[in-house]
Amino acid sequence: MMTSMPIFKVRRSGNSLVLVLPSELARSMKLREGDKVLATIEKLPDIMDFAGKLKGIITADELNELTNEGEDLD
Repeated sequence: MMTSMPIFKVRRSGNSLVLVLPSELARSMKLREGDKVLATIEKLPDIMDFAGKLKGIITADELNELTNEGEDLD
């Protein structure tokens, strides 16, 4: 059984960075402003870093085709 892990967006608030939780997650956990939560943070790899490692192995057009695979363009 695979558990889905939510992805959070990092935003600036004054001099700090904050994680923005999806509203569905906040509702399901009954979170309120000021609640304390325990989180494990791991930065997702940047697609451009990954693409740089593929240089010479795959063309930009092939990479673009792979990243758009399965998208409905209608």
